[in-house]
Amino acid sequence: MEPIKRILGSRILVWAILLFLAIFPFLGFSPRWLHIGNTVFYYVMLSASWNLMMGFTGLFSFGHTALSAVGGYASALLVTHLGVPPIAGPFLGGLVAAFFSFVLGMICLRLRGFYLALVTWAFAEIIIGVVKVQYDLTGGTQGLRTVGLFWQGAGRIHYYYLGLILVFLITLSIHKLSKSDYGSYLRSIREDEMAAEVLGVNTVVWKILCFTYAGFWAGLAGAYYGHYIGVVDPSLGSLGEMSIVVLTVVVGGMGTVFGPVIGSFLVIVAGDLFRGKLAALSMVFFSLLMMLVVRFFRGGLMQFLGPSRK
Repeated sequence: MEPIKRILGSRILVWAILLFLAIFPFLGFSPRWLHIGNTVFYYVMLSASWNLMMGFTGLFSFGHTALSAVGGYASALLVTHLGVPPIAGPFLGGLVAAFFSFVLGMICLRLRGFYLALVTWAFAEIIIGVVKVQYDLTGGTQGLRTVGLFWQGAGRIHYYYLGLILVFLITLSIHKLSKSDYGSYLRSIREDEMAAEVLGVNTVVWKILCFTYAGFWAGLAGAYYGHYIGVVDPSLGSLGEMSIVVLTVVVGGMGTVFGPVIGSFLVIVAGDLFRGKLAALSMVFFSLLMMLVVRFFRGGLMQFLGPSRK
């Protein structure tokens, strides 16, 4: 197993995968695969940012997908009503979501475990409730239509390369963070917050920074996906979406850099295969997969394919 881990950990393989992804749209696959790829990129950003909180810092947030909805709605409203250039909308939406996440982090400073999950779930319900009630502004349950990020006639391939760049950036940033002293601070909070404080780690600052940074990427992901599919609706922040995020992280490998990438690809592609008559069995399959991974392979696929969690 160790030779496999060394191969998968090599820079040559990483660059080979990036090269393959860069030329993928020109390999003659069905356009449906471009859509799947764009959807995978959305979940990678969402899952990787949540993994930064839960996997690296031990902060279980049920409100992460609500931040995706915040970013999506903020971007759509800024572009539609304030005339912000569409390509700038997702980044501004990410900043709005980061602000909301900062406030949520301030509220949850002294909370952990069940109580943190409960408060963040309540936060998500408030966000989705407000979105549904403010029909004139948000479109309510029908959603808010968005404009494209690119010029008229631009296709899926443009969103593909934008998504690929964003995924590269978030993965690179988390990789650099995991190898730095800052990553050690986050892991120390995960392992024992009181001991980390005794050792001089400012846990308050690092928890808030973690909330804020993860919130930015969640909002950016929601805005990217909302502009891509042409509508932002409350389902972006639903518990169903949150369950997919948790599944991708657990299956891929919680607390690892590439686990959310692998998990998102596996879950989304497998979900696409469960179409037609098999659609009703998808949640059965994924629930069984979650149970097996948690029971027997807590390191996820990265337990076999890469370095273990540190």
